[in-house]
Amino acid sequence: MTDDSQPLGATPGGDISGLLLGHLSTQASRNAAEAEAIDRAYVKHLFRAHRKKRGTEWLTDEFIRKVHADMFGTIWEWGGQYRQTKLNIGVDPHLIREQIKLLAGDFFSWNEATSIMSVGEIAARLQHRLTQIHPFLNGNGRHARLLTDIFFHSRHHSIPQWPQIQLMSQGNEIRGQYIRAMKTADEGDLTKLIRFVENCLEDSN
Repeated sequence: MTDDSQPLGATPGGDISGLLLGHLSTQASRNAAEAEAIDRAYVKHLFRAHRKKRGTEWLTDEFIRKVHADMFGTIWEWGGQYRQTKLNIGVDPHLIREQIKLLAGDFFSWNEATSIMSVGEIAARLQHRLTQIHPFLNGNGRHARLLTDIFFHSRHHSIPQWPQIQLMSQGNEIRGQYIRAMKTADEGDLTKLIRFVENCLEDSN
């Protein structure tokens, strides 16, 4: 499953219900406001925050919603709020909290000190599961990438250089790679998605 998979993608502009800032009357102004808010969320949760400790249950329902609220909550009413609407992607709304709880438990196991799972595989699993659940009305892809970056930072790892697909001549090809990787992950094979994440890490070095 995929959503707004372009790393710096903007919230689709057709539906502005829930917009808190009426002066953001154009898609360009909303894109800019979102980019600024997301930058502030990165500073707060990644660059100024203490590293999350391995072996602690830091990935929680509350933290997942807080990060999304900090990214989008000053602009959209749905920021930090689990969606109540059934979409053509993601689990049914009444299953979101249950699935987030299961993800948090699984992530704790993946990230334990005794776990032999690689950092790249944990990141791929985290990003895939968040996207698969699709807990929010919008911004799920960007939110999943920030949580993935927080995880990498917690493991004293470099931060991936997520490709700015919309700015690249080969953007459609890269987007296709990402979508194919997510689809094969839906079928239980994370090999391609792990490799995609690892390629982003290599580009950051």
